[in-house]
Amino acid sequence: MSRLTVAAVLPAAIGRALAGLAALFIMGGVAGARPLVVILADADGTVATDLLAPYAILAESGAVEVKVASATAAPVRLTPGVAWVAPQMTLAQLARARPAGPDVVIVPALEVVDDPARSAWLRAQARGGARIMSICNGAKVLAVAGLLDGRQATVHWYSRAKLTQQYPKVKWRHDLRWVVDGPITTTAGISAGEPATLDLLRRLAGDTVMRDTARRLALPLPDQRHRGDDFRLTARGAGLVVGNRMAFWSHEDVAVPLAQGLDELAFGTAMDAWSRTYRSTAWAVGPASVVTRHGLVLYRGRTLPGRFDRQVALPHAEVMAATFDQIRGAYGGSTARFVALQFEHPYGAVSAW
Repeated sequence: MSRLTVAAVLPAAIGRALAGLAALFIMGGVAGARPLVVILADADGTVATDLLAPYAILAESGAVEVKVASATAAPVRLTPGVAWVAPQMTLAQLARARPAGPDVVIVPALEVVDDPARSAWLRAQARGGARIMSICNGAKVLAVAGLLDGRQATVHWYSRAKLTQQYPKVKWRHDLRWVVDGPITTTAGISAGEPATLDLLRRLAGDTVMRDTARRLALPLPDQRHRGDDFRLTARGAGLVVGNRMAFWSHEDVAVPLAQGLDELAFGTAMDAWSRTYRSTAWAVGPASVVTRHGLVLYRGRTLPGRFDRQVALPHAEVMAATFDQIRGAYGGSTARFVALQFEHPYGAVSAW
């Protein structure tokens, strides 16, 4: 490793180590007593940013142990782009390693919403005292499991009206980016996962650890305020979708490079955002597999397009805003704002168009 690489990596590594020690003092614990946070994944499909953003934030903190777990050891498809991630343990392995269960379970938006075995597992974790947190449409999974009945919750703006009809026992909120009701936390659309995870980190390890982690990742401090009614599908947005889809001759395959030690936040956002333009699909390209900055194994597809129309560079700071700006440069401001609308990010609010 070069001196330059050491100089770049060492401060962050020291920061994570100090954060872990600080968390132990806060919790009155001893070595090895870090809270265990499990991010639940579905091999059939798990939204990339919903999984990778919480993982990156919590792993960067050094204050908690975070693992991606799935029902099987099969690679997990990261949607809506074309990439896979290896789960770090199965639920059976988790049960053997941690009979008492995890301290926190995070549920991203999953391709298969209604899985009776998974619902039963989630209810068992809740009964055992775990905090359950959904990201974006992961709230659908919690609703199916009955964990939101009698509680306040939120979800992606596009799903809220339908879920209000399907689950009348839930008080669906649109005025907060994330809602904490007892041991259950739910978030609004994709972009709300970052501040909600920082808020979770503050609860687990204290304000200082949270702030230091946010600073190292160049993330704004969490702000729960939200105008959910400013996110909706308008005639202009619907017209953009139709127009982008109909222009099939200009549809692009976008290469997102895999590299050892890549930043999970940047990679997840790029794969997600470039696949929500309705005129492009993002593909992981490069080595068959890589290990990310915080230890996840990512895979590209075995079969790739014969050629790519463009390759994007992963941003190093203000990742979401930078990615939207890249899309604006490629396809125009309206498409970039529509992608941000799907992320439920302020750049995509209807009033900003």
